[in-house]
Amino acid sequence: MKKIAILLIILFASCETPSSGVSEADANTFEKNVQTIKDSWIKGYQEENAEKVLSFMADSIQWTSAAGDVSGKESLSAAVQYWIDNFENFSFTEGEGLEGTDVGYWGGNTYPVEQAMSGPNNVRMYGTWRATNSKTGKTGAIKSYVVLNFNADGQVHTATEYGDYGSMMSTFDE
Repeated sequence: MKKIAILLIILFASCETPSSGVSEADANTFEKNVQTIKDSWIKGYQEENAEKVLSFMADSIQWTSAAGDVSGKESLSAAVQYWIDNFENFSFTEGEGLEGTDVGYWGGNTYPVEQAMSGPNNVRMYGTWRATNSKTGKTGAIKSYVVLNFNADGQVHTATEYGDYGSMMSTFDE
């Protein structure tokens, strides 16, 4: 009986809770980056404040638009101003369109296993943007997927956007 008790103690003592593989520092960095997106990009559009939208973008940013064009901060700034000049009542619904979850921000990857990483500075943002055309009053929506890469200073140095902008463009039709 004593041997069984000792074996059980050894068995329980040797069992560890599986680790998520993500350090506390990485988790904190990821959460900080997500909060920066919410406080700058999303709130900036909601407040129709282009300066706020762009505030977390590095001067050297390489931005790839949904059309596939790669450009810098000047073009990104012009695009942001276009949306603010032509639309109002911006909203972003995080995770909308993802089956089985309403989480809209993801970082790192699990697969392929050989390349798994925590990647707190690589943030993927999924969701739906909605806005009202300022001239026609029509509302449109964009199912959006954006990959944002943060640098050590907490600024985005590369961004790649994917989305179907047809609904938004159709709001110009009278």
